[in-house]
Amino acid sequence: MQKYVFVQNVPELSVTPYETTFDDGEWLSLVAGFDGIPACMDYLKGLIADGFSLINLCGDFGPEEVGELMKDAPEGTEIHFAAYLPEELAKLEALEQYIEYGQIIFGGVEEPVRYDLEAPEMNTHTVFIKDLDQAIDVAKKLAAEGMDGIELCSGFDLDMTKQIIAAVESVDARIPVGSNGIEV
Repeated sequence: MQKYVFVQNVPELSVTPYETTFDDGEWLSLVAGFDGIPACMDYLKGLIADGFSLINLCGDFGPEEVGELMKDAPEGTEIHFAAYLPEELAKLEALEQYIEYGQIIFGGVEEPVRYDLEAPEMNTHTVFIKDLDQAIDVAKKLAAEGMDGIELCSGFDLDMTKQIIAAVESVDARIPVGSNGIEV
């Protein structure tokens, strides 16, 4: 079984554990948040040692953290962080708050499967989808719910990311979208 994780930095997180798992039979997927980059890094190093081979990180991470994690990672490990196209980065930087956080992740599902993690500091709304059509529908629903931002797993290439951005903008053009599947 393959192991996947999407980790986010949640400053001053008061809820532990702040995590959920989803097992679709092919992938064991974990979504987790921690207070501060150092705590995230310690957690991730343990997961890498435990065989997690696909790691997605929120937009608070960058190339330095990826490089540090790759030092001890076995061959075949993939580590990505959510990057933002310039227009999306401007939206992100304009935010006054970032409490409602949406994630869209490819998974072995027929219909979308949603998990919600709640804390006073951040509510994470993770939806596993099977394809781009579902992702577009889910992105519109998350935007309509008032997300402060949405991040995508590494399965979303540039074209797919742009389609999700357009879907979100059709509902609320203020919501930034980042993707683990692009480099900027």
